[in-house]
Amino acid sequence: MRVRVIGIGSPSGDDQAGWRVIDALATRAIAGPDEIFLEKLDRPGAGLIDRFAGADCVVLVDAMCSGATPGDIHNLSRTDWAAYRGGLSSHGFGVFDALALAQALLALPPRLEVYGIEIASSEPGARPGAAVCSAVERLADRLAGLLNGGI
Repeated sequence: MRVRVIGIGSPSGDDQAGWRVIDALATRAIAGPDEIFLEKLDRPGAGLIDRFAGADCVVLVDAMCSGATPGDIHNLSRTDWAAYRGGLSSHGFGVFDALALAQALLALPPRLEVYGIEIASSEPGARPGAAVCSAVERLADRLAGLLNGGI
């Protein structure tokens, strides 16, 4: 099984959440699927679709602003995408736009997990807040458990 875990973000405050999950996963012992690829992307737009090629499972992690409490972790199903048309974070052509396009092109991976970490601020140059840093560790633990279980 080939699994690709993609953290989407930017260097701006809490928007680093996706990147930080990838960094946290890289420090954990994972002995699950045959191949695991960890990757950090900065506003990939439609280029995200190219990252699905050859993967049996893709896990996406990004910051999101839904009005929930900062640090909340959302596991978003395909039926949730329409409700979050504003996208995860504010990456122009957003994650959900790319997923909708991939779905229309029949280019989604066989299994797709989408996680959002609720953020408070994406101020350029700022460090992520404590609630987001805590959520990063909790989500990294959850994902490591899934990976160790073979997803």
